[in-house]
Amino acid sequence: MKILIAGSDLNAKLLAQYLKIEDENNDIYVTTEDKNFDNFYTSVNIKENDIASICDFVKYNQIEFTIATSSIAIINGIADEFKKEGFAIFAPYSEAARITYFNSIAKKILYKLKINTPKFGIFDRENMAIDYIRKTNFPIIIENDFTLLSRESHKYDTFIKAKVGIQKIFENDNNKIVIENYIDGEDYYLYFITDGYNAIPLISLTRREENTFTTISAPSEKISEEIIIKILENTIYPLLDDITKYTNKYIGLIGLKVKIKKESYYILEIYNGFQQYDLQIFISLLKENLCKILFDTANSCLTDNHKNIKITNDYSFSTIISKKEIEQKLDYQPDTDEEEFIIIEDKENIIYTATGPTINRAKEKLIDYLETIFDNKIINEINRLN
Repeated sequence: MKILIAGSDLNAKLLAQYLKIEDENNDIYVTTEDKNFDNFYTSVNIKENDIASICDFVKYNQIEFTIATSSIAIINGIADEFKKEGFAIFAPYSEAARITYFNSIAKKILYKLKINTPKFGIFDRENMAIDYIRKTNFPIIIENDFTLLSRESHKYDTFIKAKVGIQKIFENDNNKIVIENYIDGEDYYLYFITDGYNAIPLISLTRREENTFTTISAPSEKISEEIIIKILENTIYPLLDDITKYTNKYIGLIGLKVKIKKESYYILEIYNGFQQYDLQIFISLLKENLCKILFDTANSCLTDNHKNIKITNDYSFSTIISKKEIEQKLDYQPDTDEEEFIIIEDKENIIYTATGPTINRAKEKLIDYLETIFDNKIINEINRLN
């Protein structure tokens, strides 16, 4: 199949590699100038917001299927234009995707649908936001509203620090902010795939972050099947139904950042697609043909051909190591051809993933591997964070 991936981020390149490995007959193009992985794909120098040129490329090169990982392409209406042309594309319509790019829209819809989310306020004036935090209990979370380029989300424990945080966000060309109550506990990430009519859970993740060091494990041992089904029925389907009332149905991936409190859950953020580095851990466990899953979803026949998305019985563990944190890298590097290891890097980080029959075994295998490459400081940080 001739496939175009509209995107230049790490997810686009990782997806291209995986689809090529999945079927070597796939002819893959990616809208990026990066040619470091050109043995997997052909780079196409088209800007992600140049939807007309992307359409022309698809038309004149007889591309059979397009997958948009680029938020810029999605919000600029790539799905809208492709549907008009009759091109197959895996991406939400621009209007439907607004729930994933505007915190204020997401919060209002969650509130309207009576879906648990922390108490929040939305402000377009700095003085009103500061007045609000004078009367609130700390800690609080302060976030930017429009998250297309980056999400700013910061926890503050005092009024003075929160006031400075508000001022900084408004100074960074943000015209609206969201302030919400802080809920204690670990963050979890859940991903679902939907053709606008039906939805299927993909994977749950536990992410632990400290400064520039992050680990991710999946499936999350603390997210039960019952909680996932409850979130599917009581959050995902109501969201999809509400979106369809006002615009075109939502087609693509929906990610949720959640807090679990006993039998309850709170939705903190909504994403379009996998957050950076989460795709790698998902594909390390996937047992089905990913291209077929995405193609069936784009053609509104997801559950006709997939009752669920099959993943292995293994667990996966990833560590994201900032290149700035690497003080010593050994000359020797062991063979990386073993299937349980996935290694990819972007400009700032190197991402390593291993799988095993338990989370602990996956982590042990990865640490054993990393000990042959990096000094003890990196290894100690991984162990401390987990």
